[in-house]
Amino acid sequence: MDTGLSRALRFVLIICGALAATSVIILILWLEGTFLPRWIVWDKECAGRIPEGVKAKLERSWLIQDELSFDIDGDGNKDEILLVWKRGSYGKKRPSWVVSDEAGFSQHIFIYSLREDGWHPIWMSSKLPFEAASFEIGSEIPGTGRESLTIKAPDGSVTFWGWLSWGLELLY
Repeated sequence: MDTGLSRALRFVLIICGALAATSVIILILWLEGTFLPRWIVWDKECAGRIPEGVKAKLERSWLIQDELSFDIDGDGNKDEILLVWKRGSYGKKRPSWVVSDEAGFSQHIFIYSLREDGWHPIWMSSKLPFEAASFEIGSEIPGTGRESLTIKAPDGSVTFWGWLSWGLELLY
């Protein structure tokens, strides 16, 4: 015989199960980057252009939006520049004043350099303070012999960045 209490308990269990299933689906979609901004234009060919030595160093959870290969730091070695979406700003190690890393996706620029013994990360930005839709090789930075990095924003604006000493610096 079905009592009101057992019907209520069944109803509560069904609701809890549905909420749990919905939460799992939302978590999976979030982990896959489904809720990233709609303006992102994915360069579907860039994954095929990334050298195997660099691919081996990438985290599986990173989403690569764009890729370039050129000698950005002027040392004569080929560099691989990646526009990356990843969760958090720091990774396993973070500044002492940061208690916990962010949980959401943020955009970063990672640069790897080809040396005699393989690919090495030479610069990994924290969360970008701006949004980048894409990037391309820019013009030569006067007096350096190095090429700049042109970054296009979703609104069409453009900034130019260069490797002047260590890391990317805004040129104009």
